Amino acid sequence: MKIEQLANKTLEEIKKAKKKPYPYYYRETFNKLAREQNLNINPCLILEEETIDEEFLDKTKETAEFIQTTNTKLKEESYNFLQEIEQKESNQEIKHLIQDFEDTLIAKLNESNAKIEALQTELEKVYNELNMDTLTKAFSRKALDKQLKTLVKQGKHHKLNTALIVVDLDKFKHVNDTYGHLVGDFVLVRIVKIIKHTIREQDQVFRFGGDEFVVIINKANLGTIRSIAKQIRTKIERTKLKYKSHYIHMTVSLGVSCHHKGDDVEDWLDRADKAVYESKKDRNKVTFLC
Repeated sequence: MKIEQLANKTLEEIKKAKKKPYPYYYRETFNKLAREQNLNINPCLILEEETIDEEFLDKTKETAEFIQTTNTKLKEESYNFLQEIEQKESNQEIKHLIQDFEDTLIAKLNESNAKIEALQTELEKVYNELNMDTLTKAFSRKALDKQLKTLVKQGKHHKLNTALIVVDLDKFKHVNDTYGHLVGDFVLVRIVKIIKHTIREQDQVFRFGGDEFVVIINKANLGTIRSIAKQIRTKIERTKLKYKSHYIHMTVSLGVSCHHKGDDVEDWLDRADKAVYESKKDRNKVTFLC
């Protein structure tokens, strides 16, 4: 597909979704179609959003923590110094000068600490954005990989009360083909919201890729795991997704895989994939491999 054809296809998709060709909608649709076609386009010409250097963020965070620790030590040392001075006989005027110095120093340190705390808050937001899927606001595949590595390390010698639920949207291609990619994006966002409202605070949902998501159920017995998986399927089936004049009915196929002692990431995900494969045979079904 040539660039001209891709541009025309982008406009068709926007028109199909009854959107105006604003730059935001155009960029999102154009980039998605380009990725689907595996087009080798000069990165400078693609309207991709800028990425953030994670190594730089790590160093910035480390620096902020170091400064905060140093400030705390300075406050303690200043207080101890004043205590030592007070125990000695000295001119009253010198004591006042020392006291004034300490008050000024502590005020500056408090101000510095306040700025550092604000910086740490902003850095935390940036880290969350790096680990978030920009469209659906589920955690990203990168975040999933990190979390799974951590979990399998914890479960090397004992079974964890943790399960993976792979959620695969049924006939999602039909939605894109019928209503356009922007409507497809709307459906993905709504599905994630339903999942988030169904799972517990300690559970997490990740975008695995395309129309597939992974939910990690943490610290739960088998009964709770089964209940959550069934609720996700039922709530999505019963929800009518309204996009302008369109009412879209979606169902999902789910595969549940409980953690086994000594699992590596590949083993664990492979069982979940096999489970969801079984569910896809009938669709709108949950298969358990626990």
